[in-house]
Amino acid sequence: MKKSDELKKTVDELRGQVENLQKEERYEEAAELSKELTNAVHQYQAAVAMETVQTVGFAGGAAPIAAAKVSDEVMRNRVFNKLVLGRAMSAEEREFVNVIGTPGMVEGTDAKGGYLVPEEQLNQIREYRKAYTALKAFTHVQTAGSTAGKMPTLGDENGKLVAFEELNEIQKSDFDFGQLKYEIKDYGDIIPVSNQLLDDADVNITAIIGQRFARKAVNTENDEILKVLKGIVPEDVTDAKSFMKILNVSLDPAYYANTRILTNQDGFQWLSELEDGQNRPLLVPDVAAPDTYRFRGKEIIVVSNGTIATANKKVPFYIGSIEDYVAFFERRGVEIAVSQDFLFDKYATALRCVERFGVVADDKNAVKLAQVTLP
Repeated sequence: MKKSDELKKTVDELRGQVENLQKEERYEEAAELSKELTNAVHQYQAAVAMETVQTVGFAGGAAPIAAAKVSDEVMRNRVFNKLVLGRAMSAEEREFVNVIGTPGMVEGTDAKGGYLVPEEQLNQIREYRKAYTALKAFTHVQTAGSTAGKMPTLGDENGKLVAFEELNEIQKSDFDFGQLKYEIKDYGDIIPVSNQLLDDADVNITAIIGQRFARKAVNTENDEILKVLKGIVPEDVTDAKSFMKILNVSLDPAYYANTRILTNQDGFQWLSELEDGQNRPLLVPDVAAPDTYRFRGKEIIVVSNGTIATANKKVPFYIGSIEDYVAFFERRGVEIAVSQDFLFDKYATALRCVERFGVVADDKNAVKLAQVTLP
């Protein structure tokens, strides 16, 4: 094995260790290990240069072998990094940009805006999100074309069809459309990253910051969605029969196909203790997905007591179609911008990550709130 291959293996291992430390928010340890990574990168580059000289000399002055072409994925990552960090691009990188274009700037000036994360790296953030219970997945997600506006929505779906007869005039009251107003807000995080780590042109910025951003993004989205759901007037329940009455009677059967039950850990425990007349649990695991539980065939969504609190021993259960109740408007993707002055004394770079969304209540009949008082 060539010396450069051994050093390349060392560089890859150190880079992985630094990225893991960054994900765990152990920034001081990451900064120390980054110094070792920088030295290893320099040794690797020197070894490659030496081997190239030796190869050319052995060939008796023959033309050097052309360097292997960098893959589009690696080049796209390099270009994105340099745009975000404000670094000069090589001629090869500029040519690549001319062909595939650049990530879109969010604002018109470098001082205000950042760059949208490319789709390949955005997929990494989506993968990180899967580790958390994201209530956004159960809402009606729509793309917003502006920071504020109105979206047409269906009105009374309990109405009846109008008879169209020749020459009959259709009354204005026969049309029932609503307007759903939304407002998009910016939600972001500032994440410090070691400058030594960013010295590597091929470092994956999204891999470093993605896990922390994904966790905070899910927490923020969940909080905004729950703010909308908390507007529902609660109905007190005491046992399985009164609980099922809300599911069977209070909730319109029109929403039954998409109905889920959202609660916290206390609520999940309460449901797990309910039994039928033959002492069989009413809460059962899904045969197709053992980690998922169902009550009367309806999926249970469980979040922590920290996300949905049990206030004054009252446990909330949101029963119904969250997709019909909550409209989630999102704008563009995830934006990353840089501030090198913010952490100047720490020899680190502050990366600002932003997502934009708004949450509003749509069909307020689609979800009911049951409330159980614990002993």
